Amino acid sequence: MEAREAVEKVEQWLRTGTSTDLTTGEHAVRVDHENVLRVPEGWYVPYDTVRALDGGDWLAALVPQPALVVREDGALRQPDLSPEGRLPSSPVPGEEDWQEILEPEFEHSGVAYLGVPASAVLAWRKYVDGEPTEEVRINPEYEQGPERLGYPPIDTALEYLLSCFSTERYDRAQYLAGLLSAEVLIPLDPDTDQPLEQQWEEGRTMLRVYSSRRRLPVGTARWLRADVLSVIDRFPGVGLLINPGSFPSDRLEASELAAARAEWPKFRQSPPVVEVSPEHSERLAETGRLVAERFGLDDPLAGLGGAMAKARAAGFELSEVECEHFVVGRAWERRNGVPADGVDSPGDDLSGQEWPEDLAANGLSAGYDALGRVRPHATGSGKFFRQDADGVGFQWHRITGAFVGFALGESLGLAVDKLSTPEIHARLDEGLLERVGRPGPLTEQLLFHTEGLLRALPARVTPALQTVGVLALRRWREVGGNDGWLARVGALRDRTPVPAVSADDVSYLVPGLVAALCGGGPEWDENTAAQVGRLLAAGAGADGPTADAAAAVADLFARLFQRADPAYPPHVHVQRQLDAGTVSGPVAEALANAARTRVELVRADHEELDAAGTGRSAVDALGRSLIAVFRRFFDPRWTLVSAVTHSGHSAITGALAGAMLGARYGIPGLPEDWLHQLELRDLVETVAGDAFWHFSAH
Repeated sequence: MEAREAVEKVEQWLRTGTSTDLTTGEHAVRVDHENVLRVPEGWYVPYDTVRALDGGDWLAALVPQPALVVREDGALRQPDLSPEGRLPSSPVPGEEDWQEILEPEFEHSGVAYLGVPASAVLAWRKYVDGEPTEEVRINPEYEQGPERLGYPPIDTALEYLLSCFSTERYDRAQYLAGLLSAEVLIPLDPDTDQPLEQQWEEGRTMLRVYSSRRRLPVGTARWLRADVLSVIDRFPGVGLLINPGSFPSDRLEASELAAARAEWPKFRQSPPVVEVSPEHSERLAETGRLVAERFGLDDPLAGLGGAMAKARAAGFELSEVECEHFVVGRAWERRNGVPADGVDSPGDDLSGQEWPEDLAANGLSAGYDALGRVRPHATGSGKFFRQDADGVGFQWHRITGAFVGFALGESLGLAVDKLSTPEIHARLDEGLLERVGRPGPLTEQLLFHTEGLLRALPARVTPALQTVGVLALRRWREVGGNDGWLARVGALRDRTPVPAVSADDVSYLVPGLVAALCGGGPEWDENTAAQVGRLLAAGAGADGPTADAAAAVADLFARLFQRADPAYPPHVHVQRQLDAGTVSGPVAEALANAARTRVELVRADHEELDAAGTGRSAVDALGRSLIAVFRRFFDPRWTLVSAVTHSGHSAITGALAGAMLGARYGIPGLPEDWLHQLELRDLVETVAGDAFWHFSAH
């Protein structure tokens, strides 16, 4: 479409598109021909009052200046008129006003200004006289976007753009138009402020760049943040390798970048900025000075670089505040003679140690030794393991995230565990699903089952493993006993174990999660984990279908714990179980139903959950938790709320959902405000760390 045709369409709409002819009368408007602009979505055609455009009366000008976008297919759209202009356009109102309901993630992605593809429209809602009605028309062309398909976490507009191109929401031309304004990160030499030598490839004709801070190479101290337009001008004749070796990524030759630049000559650059990693910031230097004075240290920032390197290796970055917490916590360790990565021994003499009463406020987390004694350590903010151990199969942040997520989900679900769905909805205004505190018996069982499996090492997968779960439950129920270090932990002394349960009880899913740890060795895989899960549950008293459900949980988490790039979402792993035929009977039916609900989004989440059995058995609970996760895993808060909002056992569905989220995103991906309220978090992290240390090959 040519500019002339686009102008004609807008002029026609001004005359006939509304109830009155806008081109006549005292406040007549016309197209502002001088500012018609080609944009990625089509033609941007502004209009204004005739008095302003022809008479020079700028007091009569419309602010902001209205405009329409004319697509290549002739469709008229209303653009985002804000200064940023990054929101999606919307259809112009017609006689019957059907407004688009966009996929929320796409709407707020920062790239929707490039155009709204039909695949991003969930449905249309009818409006009458500007007010929404209950009439909704589903879009049969909708396709799930990158987050819902399970793409890696998206931190920036560039990552969303890469994902949209990968999923074919945008073609190459649209992608390149958006890429020019997208920001990339280029690691710099601190001495020269030029790209590090290792960022160059192919005779310095290709430059390695990154889409977000979490993707920067380990050890990056300084980088240039610049849009691609600026990079093209600063390094002429150079192509770009975006996120090389990871997903999503791209390779752009210099010729392709030059052609895109020529295609959009009016795009403007943003000023480049040089940034430094938080541990090298002025704020941390000042923190170091204060800590040195307070603790009498010559090198107050010792260990911080290594901590950041560990966090980056796991895909995270310590913030300035988290760096400060680590520095203060490490200073306390040094004052008390605690090595940075030492193993706490029950034979250690603690008589000369002095620690602050409020550990968290002083950058410390509570670890525990084999006597159940609290052993404070510098906090890693849930982003790295303090021991120098990098699992070959499993990753620490996935196991620890699953354990903490389990505790968080149970704590959230306990508040509504005995309520029906209508009762939950009626009390939402009371903040019912915003209060997180102490987790309950399921988390306690998780800890004791994990300790029990650790005691059984090394062990072969034989029927004798059935006794492991029985003994773990016995130790859990013996309040006041001294068999094992967990029994001596003061925070667990006031636990209230539940009595014997029925053979289909939801608690039998807990040893399934623990059994997943048996899938991380060089000779053990998810099939081994499933065997162990079935043995542990059956040995503790589970019936056949319930033991099968525990085995399915073990298989799933053994996959979720694995090191992988990209890391597949839970529904992919469950589909593989179904395809391989490793599940059958009621468990297979529950898993298949959950898979169905991921693509059939007509019914509300709570309706689908309540339709999946009674919600009281282990099989039902597994199916319900999977429904919530499959539908909403890309938004952890939404997932957890969905997982506990049903007329069944909400504590277990919340716990399993939280564990799946934690395994996928790590502790940093869980809702931060809830994490701050969660009790026993340090204890849960300690047990998870022990599990990683013992079960993941190093």
